[in-house]
Amino acid sequence: MTGGISLRGGWRATVLVQRDDSIVLTLPSGDQQLQRFDRRAGITLVMDGDGKVTLRLDSLTFRPRNANDSVTPLGATWAGRADDARVNALRLTSGGDLAAELTTVVRNLLPRLPAGGIRARMTWTDSASGAVRVNVFNANERRTVAWSSGSLSERPGGRVLAVRMREDFEQLGNGSQGGHKLTMTSQGRRIGTYYVTQDGRVSSAELDDSVAMLISIPTTKQVVPTMCYARTSVRFLPASPDQSD
Repeated sequence: MTGGISLRGGWRATVLVQRDDSIVLTLPSGDQQLQRFDRRAGITLVMDGDGKVTLRLDSLTFRPRNANDSVTPLGATWAGRADDARVNALRLTSGGDLAAELTTVVRNLLPRLPAGGIRARMTWTDSASGAVRVNVFNANERRTVAWSSGSLSERPGGRVLAVRMREDFEQLGNGSQGGHKLTMTSQGRRIGTYYVTQDGRVSSAELDDSVAMLISIPTTKQVVPTMCYARTSVRFLPASPDQSD
């Protein structure tokens, strides 16, 4: 590998995303309530020669099914730069509140590589703060991320470089549900691995999130400690020739 690997301009892919969530709520009685759900999405990714990326939501399913199934924001679009470390680097350009809730997932589909690209056994960091949407909450987030690359290895489809990340973040936000105003504070960690091909494409990624959240209801003075766990699996496939932008 004579030069650094950067994400390839002119790359177009179909991105298949599966996210499995588990939420443990501690109720005022002390009992715990477990909620599980998953989402599967199909997204079209287009990256131009200047590193600008556009992602469009083509399909989305929930399990178990819920009221959101009938108002899925198909066609929602995010745009920005893949190498931009800012929290809001990928901006939602259409799709409304339901799409905004997916932005946290979408912004982590690609690794943030340093200028000049990456080689085997490199390390780098980035940090940022900004506004995010977390479920029903509009929040501010502060994060720091440590990145590292491994060695080239063989995987189905060719040789890849594993890019690993460990992100620590804090969030503070406000929202409403069922006519009640809510406040939220959280601390979390995200650990992930991206597999980057020698020609600058991502072939797959795996990410695990764990978040300790405290939800408060000021009107009732209730506090609900909540633990959130999520696993996200991502596959990148060549886009069909007949897919339109």
